[in-house]
Amino acid sequence: MVEEAAALASRLKHRLSKKEWTISTAESCTGGLIASLLTDISGASSWFKQGWIVYSNDSKMRELGVEKAAFDDDGLGAVSHKVAVQMARGARYKSGSNVSIAVTGIAGPGGATEEKEVGRVHVAVIADDYFLVRRMDFGQNDRLDNKKSFAAFALRLALEALDRVDGDKKVEASLSSDPSGVIDLDNSGNEGAPQGTEEWEGAIAWRSEKKTVSQSLKKIDLASLTDWNDQ
Repeated sequence: MVEEAAALASRLKHRLSKKEWTISTAESCTGGLIASLLTDISGASSWFKQGWIVYSNDSKMRELGVEKAAFDDDGLGAVSHKVAVQMARGARYKSGSNVSIAVTGIAGPGGATEEKEVGRVHVAVIADDYFLVRRMDFGQNDRLDNKKSFAAFALRLALEALDRVDGDKKVEASLSSDPSGVIDLDNSGNEGAPQGTEEWEGAIAWRSEKKTVSQSLKKIDLASLTDWNDQ
């Protein structure tokens, strides 16, 4: 798994370097493992901008601007597509990177609920103004194995998001600011998400006026900046 993840990180580095793009990370359950895999590569300072480890809900809100409502809506909690995409959006906005990866999940052995078992993870990738979020269930594995699996999954999703952007497959997002308009594309049969997963994609609407990051994040409702796809 470590070798696979390292190879994925190397592929991502080459893709970013070719486009002259930079990347940032926002991690909860992986505890900085994705950032570590990326910065293991020599010369990472030219394309890796910044990483956050935001383990608590408070840190997700304080550091990345995740809205409290994202944890409360429909009882989804921290391990959800809404929290993942807001983490990624905050990381990209605050770092000024072209791409961001965010991950939130349950590595185990504790933390499971009736609705969410150990091994569930939500990963969000934002590339330019396109976002791709996917849920995966890895099952009852060892905590460290789950963290490694989550990190490799996140790197694969980042490569897939870049493929979609480079192939001009970005979706035409509905121009709605209501984040409750998320559609489960797997269940609707769209985009061919892998079996047993859920997937969301769409476009991020960025405000053109930016002051300092701290000033902007205080005034901007990050939850209202996402246009969710309804196709």
